[in-house]
Amino acid sequence: MEQAFINFSWEWSLLIQLLLATVLGALVGLEREVHGRPAGLRTHILVCLGSALIIVAFEQLQAGLAQRGADVLTLDPARAAAGVITGIGFLGAGTILKGKDHVMGLTTAASIWVVAAIGITIGLGQFFLAIAATVLVLFALFVLHKVDIKSEHYGEIFLTGTGGIGFFDSSRDFISGMGFTVKGYNIEAVSDEGVIKVRFTVKYKQTEIGAKLIEELFQMEGVRAVSWEK
Repeated sequence: MEQAFINFSWEWSLLIQLLLATVLGALVGLEREVHGRPAGLRTHILVCLGSALIIVAFEQLQAGLAQRGADVLTLDPARAAAGVITGIGFLGAGTILKGKDHVMGLTTAASIWVVAAIGITIGLGQFFLAIAATVLVLFALFVLHKVDIKSEHYGEIFLTGTGGIGFFDSSRDFISGMGFTVKGYNIEAVSDEGVIKVRFTVKYKQTEIGAKLIEELFQMEGVRAVSWEK
């Protein structure tokens, strides 16, 4: 009877570990789901649950071998954890999308990676550490997402105008006067009539530009066409 009670408690402790991994993974995944990211609620649950399951199964195997006196075989929990993290790296890479001038999915890839780490922590029985880490992750995703940080951005301004090299000089000064830092330029074509096409690579800190930028650039003398690309 006592042996049955011990087995019952042991099984419930394992179940609690798996349930906690499911809940913590769901909390992080819910934030990703709300923001419409490709890896959302179900993905984060499965990653956290799977990571915890591997560590728990590994520890149970190690305990079983120890009970049978299999001292020759040494199992290192760090190897199991390293295997989980390596596998998650490939999964996280699948959420990253690289465009011509932008990269998307880095935060989601990082959230998958940290959820795997939380699952490993749960599998090792460090419940407080896992819960504390989840709270910090949610703080980073929910709270810091709303903080407006004036970070630097890069973009390209394409201008077509008349006036030859004089138009290039005046447009560069005009763009600099708008608060942009000109990091580079390229004169693409100059016609006999003085029509010139210029591309400026600029650095800026404004978050919203778009139509306002184009409207102001059209105020320059000699401008025929304007295009803006982040």
